[in-house]
Amino acid sequence: MTNALKSSQMDNMEQAAMLLLSMGEEGAAKVLAHLDRSDVQRLSHKMARLSHISHEEAGGVLSRFFDAYRDQSGIARASRGYLQRTLDIALGDRVAKGLIDNIYGDEIQTLVRRLEWVDPKLLAHEITHEHSQLQAVLLGLLPAENASLVLQHLPGHCHDEVLLRIAALGELDRDVVEELRQLVERCVAIAMEKSHTQVAGVKQVADILNRYEGDREQLMSVLRLHDQTLATQVEDNMFDFIILGRQKDDTLQKLLAEVDPETLAISLKGVDSNLKKAVLGALPKRMSSSIETRMEAIGAVALSRADLARAEVMEKAKSMMEAKELELQLFEEPVVE
Repeated sequence: MTNALKSSQMDNMEQAAMLLLSMGEEGAAKVLAHLDRSDVQRLSHKMARLSHISHEEAGGVLSRFFDAYRDQSGIARASRGYLQRTLDIALGDRVAKGLIDNIYGDEIQTLVRRLEWVDPKLLAHEITHEHSQLQAVLLGLLPAENASLVLQHLPGHCHDEVLLRIAALGELDRDVVEELRQLVERCVAIAMEKSHTQVAGVKQVADILNRYEGDREQLMSVLRLHDQTLATQVEDNMFDFIILGRQKDDTLQKLLAEVDPETLAISLKGVDSNLKKAVLGALPKRMSSSIETRMEAIGAVALSRADLARAEVMEKAKSMMEAKELELQLFEEPVVE
């Protein structure tokens, strides 16, 4: 099979990924800035997986791209900048702005897309003290999934007003658009600053150790030698639901006896089958059957609800351990015969 034929059989996403790679970092970044989150993720995966691409294959993709561009662009296609300047003179800038937005789509939506990558909690913190109308405009332009997560982190007393304002949104005044532009730029700048200075290293180490299949105690010993305070913080963060799978039956029985059955049933939704088996297997048969029946009756639940239930179980475990009512194994210790 020739390289040209091979490149023609690549799917559109693969060809787009190859085109972006050929543009260099700056050019590719400018293109990605105009795409939505899902397309960016899909293209990033394709770009990361492309390998062994010959010059001929790349040339085939580029050739088809420019052929398509020539077919679709026409000889009189005007750029946005050209139209903006021309229509400003002919119609005045306010009228021209509305017409340009109808032709090219509202540029502010592209700007707000950049916030899809910002942590919802951080974004909520930055807009908490903004006017509810500006909050509504911002959330109204974000994808519903992102907007919902941000709303959850805003003060509860303002949720109703923000939602009502979102429902009433229509055409945006130019002054509001400019104010929103400034807000977005500030949020992006703060997010970039935070991303360089805040890394959840302790939590990451705890998560790694919870899933590490080797000698956790040895690794913890090394941490204690280097920094006892850091080791303590790691242990505090190791109260993850996954550790229940390594507890003795009597420990689980004592803990789960203090947990509301409904909460326990929800907490077991979606967990690893071995973990669920270990938890239910530690319970008396009648109680285990009761929990399984509850799980079936509850049906599917939101992941956030299951996570909350698991957090409640582990908070109970931590409080019982601190009160010396329970002794949990955060990691298996080596044994000798």
